[in-house]
Amino acid sequence: MSILLLPARTARKGPWTNVRSAHWRPLLVPTVIHTQRYRSFSSSPSPHTNSHSNNPNSDPRVPLDESRWSDVKSSVLAVLSVCSAILLPTKAVSNESKTPSTQKPVLELKVDPRDPKEQEKEKEREKDKDKIKLPGPLPDIPIPKISLDDLMEKVHDLGEKIGEEIKGRVPTLADYFSAVDTIRKELQLGEGSLYQSIVSNMSDPNKNPEIQLDASVRQGNDLCPQELAFQAARRKKMKKAFAKFIGVKESDIHENDIPVVALAGSGGGYRAMISSLGYMTAAKKAGLFDCAMYMAGVSGSCWMIAQYLTLGQRSFTKTMEHFKQSLNTPIAHYPSFIDTMLTNPGAAQLILEGVVQKYSKNRVLTLVDAFGTVLGSRLLIHRERDGDNGEWVDPLDFKMSQQSRWVNYGDQPLPIYTAVSHVLPGATSQPDPIEEIIVDDEVAKEDSDEHYYQWFEMTPYEFGSEETSAWIPTWSFGRRFVEGKSVERVPETNLAILLGTFGSAFTATLADYYNEVRPLLNKAMSDSMDTYIKEYLDGMSLIHPLSPSCFPNPIYKLPNPEPEAEAFSQRKNIYLNDAGMDNNLPLYPLLRPGRKIDVILAFDSSADIESVPWFEKADEYVKRRGIERWPPISKKRAEQLAKQEGGPPRKMTHVEIFHGIVADDRDADHVVPVEKKKSSEDPPPPPKAVTPLEKSHVQPITLIYFPLIPNQEYHDFNPGTEAFCSTFNFELKEGQVELLAGLGENNFNKGLEDVRKVLKETWLRKKQERLEREKLEKKMHRKNPVTSTASKSTPEKSDAPKPK
Repeated sequence: MSILLLPARTARKGPWTNVRSAHWRPLLVPTVIHTQRYRSFSSSPSPHTNSHSNNPNSDPRVPLDESRWSDVKSSVLAVLSVCSAILLPTKAVSNESKTPSTQKPVLELKVDPRDPKEQEKEKEREKDKDKIKLPGPLPDIPIPKISLDDLMEKVHDLGEKIGEEIKGRVPTLADYFSAVDTIRKELQLGEGSLYQSIVSNMSDPNKNPEIQLDASVRQGNDLCPQELAFQAARRKKMKKAFAKFIGVKESDIHENDIPVVALAGSGGGYRAMISSLGYMTAAKKAGLFDCAMYMAGVSGSCWMIAQYLTLGQRSFTKTMEHFKQSLNTPIAHYPSFIDTMLTNPGAAQLILEGVVQKYSKNRVLTLVDAFGTVLGSRLLIHRERDGDNGEWVDPLDFKMSQQSRWVNYGDQPLPIYTAVSHVLPGATSQPDPIEEIIVDDEVAKEDSDEHYYQWFEMTPYEFGSEETSAWIPTWSFGRRFVEGKSVERVPETNLAILLGTFGSAFTATLADYYNEVRPLLNKAMSDSMDTYIKEYLDGMSLIHPLSPSCFPNPIYKLPNPEPEAEAFSQRKNIYLNDAGMDNNLPLYPLLRPGRKIDVILAFDSSADIESVPWFEKADEYVKRRGIERWPPISKKRAEQLAKQEGGPPRKMTHVEIFHGIVADDRDADHVVPVEKKKSSEDPPPPPKAVTPLEKSHVQPITLIYFPLIPNQEYHDFNPGTEAFCSTFNFELKEGQVELLAGLGENNFNKGLEDVRKVLKETWLRKKQERLEREKLEKKMHRKNPVTSTASKSTPEKSDAPKPK
């Protein structure tokens, strides 16, 4: 594939005038697919001729068919005949003047000695050959005189018209050399290159105001003040929308009774990105989206949420239009990427910022960073708005922390992006060297095979993990921290790098790769491979053929870390993977106690959706963390299958509802986390006594599960068998985008009334519990009025001076 450039406007004095000041436009010469012959471009423009008209048949994209070539030859002959008459002016020859003179006709025809019949045949052959008749004798035609200046003016005007028609089609040698110079300058990282411009901007506080601030680690798992303020603002914005959604008066709604709803999108590449958009579009049309407090994602759903909040301008319709225009070119189509780099300096600088910043600071670069850079050029750039200078690109869109502009006042649900770190067995306290590109610095012990994935989340406010109980401001992610303090001031990590990290499914373990390939094998081959690989499968679960994304560890040498983060705090770097390697649904961040979520709508676009183990993994997580309120989904599914034993297999429906319970015999309610147990023989402690007032605060979680399965009422379309729905396919046509998003939208509508019913029941339950709680508080006040009065009369501490 070649890339040549063409000036946007041609200089009047010639093609070589003001070449440097011209605005260059891309010319992408398509790859030759057919076996037709194409004429190559090989001509050097003369200083006195227009380079666009050197060869009228030099367009390398036009096949050289014989009929077109005959037309061109005939036209050339005709033009030459007319030009010869114009360039050889003469007086008109009168028909009445028969006297000989010294003046000869312009075109003198000689008498053909051949037989007239032969002449006719020759003419017929010439006619078939050239498609036109050559002009006849011209002496009797009066030809006006024309000056050379007038002729050149007309030729120039004609050239301008032709130039406008062929502009952007026929390259010039000057354009080619200009492109080569630009590429050479970028590769040499010389003065004026994008690299130097980005490095210079890194220290510019006007473009990166966060470099004026120091950051520190916040320990504990309480929500940050910014998120608490967001929750209060969002409740006020949701009140009217929620009343309309469940069909009651707004005056009947108390803000504290509104169910806390979270929308959760799964991973699955473009398939998940587009289908999640379809689900959320339907939720927006139904009024449910305006009742949601959070929207979380894994992998492809993270990509959708990021685009919705940036170039989608908080409109699912605009986001959909962007998908249809941007996804029809493969992500690995390097000419398109280079085109953006050469023709849009503003956009190119934003796309390359992340990888240049990491490189300039001697950070560990991996394939994930390159993937994120290319992915950003495809997902974060408006194809229909490509401009010379890229003024339409908003630099703030490439900073995750700046998404707070749209959520601070409760106008949008708070986005939650996810990633995981693979904790390998037998951790040591040896920090990893910065220059090594490795998966993990920990050395496995032979007598230990425990490993798990540690979940991290990122919002516009904070980055961190509940399992480490440590958090940093999102604008400081990417800096080096020592002992809980940032030791450098660098710009916030670029959004393109983060998108690559969130969707880095290709950094999976060897075991994950085998599990992906296994369904494609026939039974005999898969059984044979299982027998051979079985003894190596555990080891394969610890090996990542491709290194995950690498960042400085925010809790490096953190004083007094949590017990489960003690070993982790001795590592300089943190390696982050696609969260779908552990669970393809972002359930864990939604289980944080401070978020008090009542209902989760999970949009699952996983590949093998009928056999995914996401609920079993979630059950393991809640037992490990001692989380209450989670519904026993695995147990319920097992009971369903047991009841159907001997009958037809259970068929998945478009919506499945799992209600959480709060009961003394729940396994997950009273589990002690592994790290807090003294030994495996110690019995768990007895259940903690719960007062009626405390019990009224415990709200069970309801999971509403939407699997992406075929819908007979929509189309004969199964995303599980269509090749374009593959997780690793990065090219979709406009019709395919509409088909996939439409399936998600129609599947949501099939369960809409179930969702409405669940939310109304949850609202009524919370309202009843609030009223009972208020009665208990009044009752306690009547029993002990002294204590209550004393607590009310105690003034709150204030640093403000007392009035005199």
